[in-house]
Amino acid sequence: MSQQYGPPQGPPGQGGWGSPPQQFRSPQRSGKTQWIVMGGAVLAVLLIATGTVLLVTSGGKKDEPAAAAPTETVTPEPVGTLYTPPTPAPTQPVITRGPYDKGVEVGGGVWFTPAKGWIKDPDTSRSGVSYLLPEPGRPGAIDGYFWIRQTRLMGAKAFAEHLVDVESNNLQHVVIGKGSFRKCPNKTLKVCYATNYSAVVPVKGKKPVVFSGFVQAFEDHNGQTTATDSALQREVWAKRKQEILNMNGTLVRSF
Repeated sequence: MSQQYGPPQGPPGQGGWGSPPQQFRSPQRSGKTQWIVMGGAVLAVLLIATGTVLLVTSGGKKDEPAAAAPTETVTPEPVGTLYTPPTPAPTQPVITRGPYDKGVEVGGGVWFTPAKGWIKDPDTSRSGVSYLLPEPGRPGAIDGYFWIRQTRLMGAKAFAEHLVDVESNNLQHVVIGKGSFRKCPNKTLKVCYATNYSAVVPVKGKKPVVFSGFVQAFEDHNGQTTATDSALQREVWAKRKQEILNMNGTLVRSF
């Protein structure tokens, strides 16, 4: 709170500010009164002289600007914490389960139904989803496989050719067919591509295994490519080929 300067409030006391001078009725003045009057006169002369000295002393500094009072720098307190909105997460397509989403879920809204007699690959180190066709009478041996993998790094053509190249490594007498773009079976797919190949698998101490395989790749409008990599021993190709085509069809319908 600021202070207000001025005369004291309220009625002045005896001899205070505004008191009228005392009236003396007797023309006679005592010696005490004379000394008081003389003392007052001397005090008045001293005050006048002192005032003259002050005026003369301060006269030389009349034109000089008055010294500014020191100011204190005040740093305002923060009024609050500024709100920084969070960075929105990348928009992901909302995937709902459709009427053909049955059997085994691959990912990204893609499903497929394994054919009868096909079993899940026990090797969990493989990427994607893989099912095997056991060879009767030979534990651990297979007559074929159906392997589904997905990527966002390659389109349909590049992914199909990459898988054929990977699968044919360390095989003998590899023959890769001429791949081609295919008409996509539904509007959710943007690019579809297919190719086939055959090779001989050397088996130590046993007759080499000759097999045929094909790859179909489907690129959707969300940038995801799904490929089916299938193969069968030549001896069971005619009998089991339709099973692979059926599994592939269940996958296509789920897009």
